[in-house]
Amino acid sequence: MERIEGVAAGRLTDDVSIGLLAAVFPEEAVRAAIDEAGAREERTRSLPAKLMMYLSLALWLEPGKGYVRTLRGLLEGLRWSRGGWGEYRVPSDGAISLARYRLGEAPLRNLFDEVAAPVADERTPEAFWRGLRLMAVDGTVFDVPSGKRNEAAFAVPAGGSRPQVRLVALAECGTLALTGAAFDSIAVGERTLFTRLLDRLAPGMLLLADRGFPSFGLYRAAAATGAQLLWRVSASFTLPVKKRLADGTYLSELRGERKSQRVTVRVIEYSVADDGGISEVFCLITTLLDPEHAPALELARNYAERWSVEVLFKLLKVDLRQSGGILRSGKPEGVRQELWALLCVYQALRTLIARAAVIAGIDPARISFPPVLDAVKSSLRTAFSP
Repeated sequence: MERIEGVAAGRLTDDVSIGLLAAVFPEEAVRAAIDEAGAREERTRSLPAKLMMYLSLALWLEPGKGYVRTLRGLLEGLRWSRGGWGEYRVPSDGAISLARYRLGEAPLRNLFDEVAAPVADERTPEAFWRGLRLMAVDGTVFDVPSGKRNEAAFAVPAGGSRPQVRLVALAECGTLALTGAAFDSIAVGERTLFTRLLDRLAPGMLLLADRGFPSFGLYRAAAATGAQLLWRVSASFTLPVKKRLADGTYLSELRGERKSQRVTVRVIEYSVADDGGISEVFCLITTLLDPEHAPALELARNYAERWSVEVLFKLLKVDLRQSGGILRSGKPEGVRQELWALLCVYQALRTLIARAAVIAGIDPARISFPPVLDAVKSSLRTAFSP
């Protein structure tokens, strides 16, 4: 796919010149997230909560650097020296680490909840289908440092060597912007995590999901939000033919444990051959029961957009984590704080890309993520609003 580094890149450079963190997370939003968590200090500290919030975010833009180096660069860009920071001495790594744990995870979680929202509009290519916003849900895992606390909180998978966190994300296909995320121990399944995101679904969405998600209870609960569903099911699902439709699809039922627990679904079956001629069979179920308003071929094409969430996870786990390995925190509360900060920074970059794409009149997918990340890193020392 062609990558745009001309007009759009220029727009991005202009945008990041004001400082990504301050632009997407203004001081009032950061303070509100802190206050909502009850984390504002009762006395003046050398490492106040607001500064620790920005540092937690900046650490993902300066992978491989320690606390002290990142904080020094951040302070140079904040322009807070006019408010008495000119003679400020950056504390030690140990003091900064204690201040981060004192802040906790809740303020970063609150900040993410505030910014996690769709960013596409009717001008965004590939974001909508017949008036429905294309959404996808999927899961991934992150390695965390070994240690008794992390192993107790997150568990070590069978055959694994480190504890892991499982994350499930809800994203907009057209822009890859996050609209919700939940994570927990690797012992907690994707379906359980997805139930924590149901309040992020709404009428006007078409949600795509892979084979790991469908169950009677979860499908019914997701459909009850008013969102339309297009989910792939595994071969283990029993889908009796209740009515054949003119386009070759058919109506069936998902059944719960009780006989009265039934949900009508439409079934679309097709196969896709890879470059080697090997075919893979797909079986989709959907809440869109009318073939005239939801043609099977179009639904199959829509389902192919689910790959976008896998791209999202690659960006989270590879491009933003250039230091390459595990998260840095040896305590569960620090791991959670890191992950909320990572999600915040990712969403900020997606917001920036979507904004630039609209101005340039191009598809957000044509703007390469790594150059944007590089531009943002280079702007980290630029001015923040005081």
